Amino acid sequence: MTNRKEINDKVVEWITNKVKTEYASDISLVLVYGSYINGTANDKSDVDCYYIPKTERGYNLGIGFIIDGVGYDLFPISWERVVRIADLQEGLLPLVGDVQVIYCEDLCDLERFKDIQSKLHSNLANDEYVKDIARKRCEDANRMCELIKLGGSLSEVRKIAGHIIMTLADAVAIYNHDYFHFGLKKQYENLESNFPDVPQNIVTGYKQVVTSLNENDVIDRTIDLLKNVCDYMQITVESQVDIISNKVTVAEGINASWLAGLYEEISSTFNKIYVCCESGNYILAFLSAVCLQRELDDAKEAGSPSYDLLSYFDYRELGKLAERTRMIETDFVELITNNGGNIKAYANWEQFVQANL
Repeated sequence: MTNRKEINDKVVEWITNKVKTEYASDISLVLVYGSYINGTANDKSDVDCYYIPKTERGYNLGIGFIIDGVGYDLFPISWERVVRIADLQEGLLPLVGDVQVIYCEDLCDLERFKDIQSKLHSNLANDEYVKDIARKRCEDANRMCELIKLGGSLSEVRKIAGHIIMTLADAVAIYNHDYFHFGLKKQYENLESNFPDVPQNIVTGYKQVVTSLNENDVIDRTIDLLKNVCDYMQITVESQVDIISNKVTVAEGINASWLAGLYEEISSTFNKIYVCCESGNYILAFLSAVCLQRELDDAKEAGSPSYDLLSYFDYRELGKLAERTRMIETDFVELITNNGGNIKAYANWEQFVQANL
């Protein structure tokens, strides 16, 4: 744990120095969030970090790499998107509300960001506004419920159900003028403990979706949860007539370079699953597997084969999920390297420095 903390501190210092020396006039702010600053880090934790570009050249700073088996992803978010997050239009509120600024090019940019943070808190305090946003989240969940009713494999049904329960939990938090400050890591625990007025059937229903073992139960429990959340908020969502297919186009060739970049980005999600399986945290293991399954499915557009991860989830025996995750990761890496992809992976900090990225 001490070694990982040392590496993470060095990564933060490296990012700051790189911006100062190469992108000083191209970046407004660099911000860290997540486990690095909120006290939830483990020996597989990375540094969650993003930046706000000032110029088009600033977007070139974005990079992913792996050090000693842990992936790091430095990515850009525009000022416009930061405002959308503050307006509760996206479910990434900790990226505005729970951050630490590690680089500031101009104090005016820092004041601009603080104004956006104030807007976030103002929006959360506005009763009519949060109710409207919560309704929209429920409408999004309802559209996904219409899709899940079409059925499919256990993996496909669980993937959709996972995003539905995350969306509904987000709706409940916003309805209560709040959000999940620790993201998915403590979503269920915070749903259970932070909102005493939330009916128990919502908390129980969330867990029932996770622990359901067959397609029909997953579908039924998910639909029940949507109904219970809507009843709690005293809203009605209309059934959608037009169903948008979520099928992914499979590429004819393999874009190994793109897949390498994706792996650098999602290697931390592989690690999240391993850590959760080791600790017995089956709810976060499920949510992490849902996120990884979506990324793996999207990777088919770049020539990746179809990987079934979620059907191996069993909350009673997480070893099966860990084993399947390891098999997929090994195969995914071999696919990339055998087709000429270059994964920026380094055994230790010294190797990373020598790479001179």
